[in-house]
Amino acid sequence: MEKILANENRIKEISEKMANYKTAFLDDLTKILSIPSVNASATEKYPYGKATADALDQFLEIAKTMGFKTHNYDYQVGYAEFGEGDKMIAVLCHLDVVPAGEGWEHDPFEPRIKDGKIFARGVADNKGPAIANLYAMKALMDEGFKPDCRIRLIVGLNEETGFGCMKHYHKIGGEMPYAGYTPDAAFPAVFAEKGIIRISFKKSRKLFNKGIEINWLKAGEAVNMVPQVCRYQLQENGELLSEQEIEGKAAHASRPELGKNAIIEAIKKIKSDYPNLEDSLIDLYQKHLIRHIDGKDMGINCSDISGELTMNLGLIDINPVEINFTLDIRYPVTFEGKEIIAKLKENMNKLDFELDSSYDEKPLNLGHDSQMIQTAMKIYNDNMGTNDEAVAMGGGTYARSIPNVFAFGAVFPGTTDSMHQVNENASVNHLLAASYIYKETLKTFAEKLI
Repeated sequence: MEKILANENRIKEISEKMANYKTAFLDDLTKILSIPSVNASATEKYPYGKATADALDQFLEIAKTMGFKTHNYDYQVGYAEFGEGDKMIAVLCHLDVVPAGEGWEHDPFEPRIKDGKIFARGVADNKGPAIANLYAMKALMDEGFKPDCRIRLIVGLNEETGFGCMKHYHKIGGEMPYAGYTPDAAFPAVFAEKGIIRISFKKSRKLFNKGIEINWLKAGEAVNMVPQVCRYQLQENGELLSEQEIEGKAAHASRPELGKNAIIEAIKKIKSDYPNLEDSLIDLYQKHLIRHIDGKDMGINCSDISGELTMNLGLIDINPVEINFTLDIRYPVTFEGKEIIAKLKENMNKLDFELDSSYDEKPLNLGHDSQMIQTAMKIYNDNMGTNDEAVAMGGGTYARSIPNVFAFGAVFPGTTDSMHQVNENASVNHLLAASYIYKETLKTFAEKLI
């Protein structure tokens, strides 16, 4: 398949339409990126930890200074808004980020610009797009645009680990949009998102202090990431034999083919070094149940217009008395999650693993002919000089939790996806170009969809 290259000349031309905002844009983005807003244990005031609250405070302060009306719903979700009217158009972003992981060339929360790109955790997912949309709204206000509706930028703090923020927004009676998008994917527009299963299995184990055994093995920082590092300790006749750290390559769980799973690499290493070692983990691998990302050997492989099923072994914890692991599965929109879960249980039970927990996020399918999506695609194609069509993807966004919303950008086709990876980055020109496309999209939505 021919590799798609980003149209850098076209993107640069579009970005220059936001050139007057570039310095302030980067200053505000740096402020947000400098906050390590990884979800943490809840406190009485901060449901997702102090860092996420700091990120929301900073974002709303920036928005307020620009002249937007702002609101904070209990450090779960906040918004910046302008315009008047009964109806509301929404942009949904998030300020929480996945753990930085190891192997960065610099501190992931000290943003740096190199070769026209900003490097920092969260710059692509999703703080860069959040700032891009804030400046899209500011540009509309500066132009004197007065929509017959309200345009609201909603920012959540728990997108990466459960969407609790949007559940809270529903719970307190948060207003639902007439139309909207979430810039938490890639261009062009996304008409369908695969279903998401997160499922954990466990099994008791016992060390016999005889021969070579796995004492412990741990990997994974978040289930929706391909593990980058796996550490394990082996013992021989009850005595320490060795400790190892195996490197893989991180990637988003919706695109596991872009990474290299450190757990699988560790199993290969153990098997190579000690071919006769027996363990439940080795059994899983030998029977191909966790070896392939398409789920074929589990009997769950399937595909449709939204693509093929993918499976990521995201978390594992082996200790002397138990093995516990968690899979992140993205399944096509026309299939049933409950049937996939049943098949997984059947296969795991054969190896004496029992279900620990399961979660099934249903697929989203808005269809190609959605007026919102057709409108967004025209704006995108007109600006980019393309004739692209809306796509389906494996990622899960806020579009699942708020009605009348679809995923739209902010990564341009042909760009290397660095979300959830070491040295996450985003091109400055790309962010500014996306900001302009969002400005035109919001303006057109307000003029034609309301």
